[in-house]
Amino acid sequence: MLLDRQRVKFWQKWVFAIMALIMAGFLVMIPLTNLKACSGGSTASVTEQLNKDIAKYQAAVQADPKDVASWRSLAENYALRANAQQVGSAAEQADLRAAAQYYGRAAKLLSKQKGAAAKQLRLDTLQQLVSVYVSLKDNQSATSVYGQITALTPNNAQAFAEMATVAMNAGDTNTALLAWTKYLKLDPNAPDAQAVKDWIAANSGTPTPSPSSSAGGSQ
Repeated sequence: MLLDRQRVKFWQKWVFAIMALIMAGFLVMIPLTNLKACSGGSTASVTEQLNKDIAKYQAAVQADPKDVASWRSLAENYALRANAQQVGSAAEQADLRAAAQYYGRAAKLLSKQKGAAAKQLRLDTLQQLVSVYVSLKDNQSATSVYGQITALTPNNAQAFAEMATVAMNAGDTNTALLAWTKYLKLDPNAPDAQAVKDWIAANSGTPTPSPSSSAGGSQ
């Protein structure tokens, strides 16, 4: 019964983690609220302004293909316009795909830059990219992006936990196993450590000792 409660808590935690990722995707949409307020709440006016901004940043990246700030702004405005589209529509999906493409372009440019500021900006860009992929329900691509995030932050246990959760949603058990194993290595005393061990055992065929059995001496 205790093990069942641990498992319930484990799955509840990571369901909430995925919900947090989805909500993170909507954080990028916050400027849209302000934009609506300035335009009197007119969706048509919002879309018109976004179209202008997209055209502006498209011109900017054409003029300077290495302009990271413009690539990021272009991606952000596509994400904002996606939020103004009908949910599930082809237009929404197309705008989200464009946002993913341009966040990816910005992240690639930032990978060639050195320094702490460039690294942090790249991490922020990759997190935005993950949020877009989660909105697209493209968990495999989100998992791939987490590969870059964890490479940049190899000691961040939470990043590996999030990677494992997204990989599980993508049906990528092998990646989830690797990520959960790394998570336990970085945070062996995590509150959900035993539940994670149980999941690893159930999905790898390798049994893991319970705290009671491992605490005792040899028979």
